[in-house]
Amino acid sequence: MIYALIGTDAKKREKALAQIAKLGTPSAHIYAEQIYQLAPLVEATSLFGDTVIAHLIQVLEKAEAREHVYDLLPSMKESQNIFVIDEPFADANRMKKIEKFAETLYDAREEKGFEVTPFALATAFARRDKKAVWIEWMKLRDIESPEAIAGALQWKFGTVWSDIRSGRPGKFTQVECEVFGGRILRASILAHRGEKDLKVELESILLSI
Repeated sequence: MIYALIGTDAKKREKALAQIAKLGTPSAHIYAEQIYQLAPLVEATSLFGDTVIAHLIQVLEKAEAREHVYDLLPSMKESQNIFVIDEPFADANRMKKIEKFAETLYDAREEKGFEVTPFALATAFARRDKKAVWIEWMKLRDIESPEAIAGALQWKFGTVWSDIRSGRPGKFTQVECEVFGGRILRASILAHRGEKDLKVELESILLSI
């Protein structure tokens, strides 16, 4: 069974993710680099009889991973397990391909004229790409709300942290996840209380990776 989320609109994504969360806690997070972990999950069963839920994150951005997913779409559709395909930057062709097999597709695409989004920044942060983080931050800092940027970082880093806790490889250690995850969360809380400037706090966090 396939559920898909396409697009970068923060409010639409928030609503869609709330619906997707009702399916249960993901058993695995799969990125393009781990795409060959996908096929075994089609027939996998939980030791406790629970439904296996796999969260596929931006796997369509790399050609090899994309073709692997396309080959497995019919099997994923018929599987008793759940596959959440999360593609913030998928184009219309990729969306159409997935839509044919999806039980539900959440369309969170931005309206025209809003091409710069915080999700590219969040992805660069998760990859610990300092240059890309700085470039995306400079694009966003004066046109996007700090709250939207913080929300994207929390969403993306939550998946990173979950992977590290599960023993999967990543760019951050467990201790670093606790430090950065805590800083991102506290930045929003302190800003809400009026104790900190959220934009200043986010820049400090982004530049410290």
